[in-house]
Amino acid sequence: MVDKEIVELAVKLHGHLAPGIALGLRMSEIVMERLGVERGNKRLIGISETARCLADAMQAATGCTLGHGNAFVEDYGKLALTITSTETGAGIRVSLKNNAYEFSELMKKWMMRQGKLTHPEEDGLGAELLKLDEKYLNIQEVIVNRDQDFESSKIVECIQCGDLIPEGLTSVVGNKTICLVCSGQGYCRIL
Repeated sequence: MVDKEIVELAVKLHGHLAPGIALGLRMSEIVMERLGVERGNKRLIGISETARCLADAMQAATGCTLGHGNAFVEDYGKLALTITSTETGAGIRVSLKNNAYEFSELMKKWMMRQGKLTHPEEDGLGAELLKLDEKYLNIQEVIVNRDQDFESSKIVECIQCGDLIPEGLTSVVGNKTICLVCSGQGYCRIL
């Protein structure tokens, strides 16, 4: 069963023990055991295949975080995650089997989106998923072609807004170095 302190950390991060949190914790636990690694190992990369609860659980369980540059979301909408070593690229991917809904009626309702779970139903399913049997999971060895994401170019000033940024994350317009936001490539537009 998943370590109680890890469960508490994930619940604090996410806000409650959602089924996806519990599933992500159980998946992460299985992968970490199979890889023979401990939480916080700086040579790990975690990849969640959904931008939902699983990603929060993976960060809490593995210590792979956005801030460390070793947690990633590849949003394929799948209840799956992969943990790999940066030294070898070898990792393990775990996902729900198609028949995992047979685990329980609540699992079927949640997994197949047959209706919104009540808070007591979420709590109950979450508690059950912390102990999910591996027979409901696809566990695969994989090779990952990704490394930690650290941008290390020199710092320059955006000629337009004045922000300091790594040169590798700029655009050159004419002969001016500007940040991605000022060049129109950012997630927002400054007014």
